[in-house]
Amino acid sequence: MRPHQKTLVDLGAGHCKFSLLAARRLGYTVTAVDGRRERVPAELGSVRFVQADVREFDPCGFGVVAILGLLYHLEIVDQERLLRRSANGVPVIVETQVHVPEMISPESARPWHVPVERDGYQGVIFPENNNPMASIGNATSFWHTEASIIRLFARSGFRRVVLIDPLFSSAYGARRFYLLTS
Repeated sequence: MRPHQKTLVDLGAGHCKFSLLAARRLGYTVTAVDGRRERVPAELGSVRFVQADVREFDPCGFGVVAILGLLYHLEIVDQERLLRRSANGVPVIVETQVHVPEMISPESARPWHVPVERDGYQGVIFPENNNPMASIGNATSFWHTEASIIRLFARSGFRRVVLIDPLFSSAYGARRFYLLTS
């Protein structure tokens, strides 16, 4: 799938590593958006940085929308709103935590790993805490199971979801890349 224009918005860009990669190696015109500046490198080259709350930023007008390591830092209502705004006919790349109980080692298990159902979705409620890699303004976030996140994508307006294998591990459990088209 090729975007109709070689522009990319990196929502929740944080350290801007993905933004820099897309600009330097892939030749994209990149806008990096994050609510904080703490992790933004001093040298961004051609990458334009916008300090803004991703829950309010409009991703329309870009050829590709990247939501990498962000979605799982939001509550369900904010996940839905962000995805609906992003479902505007361009490719959307999502990388996120996915709750897969089998991928959580017994020594890594935490009280928040207990699955719950909320608003028709299944997953776990994660305590965000106040650090530069956490969300802004919400004490908890929602980490979907794989079936639940696929339902979230469909309800948000995406007709096609490509799961990028393999699932991979983080300190908290499973993560996966998805390619979405509306």
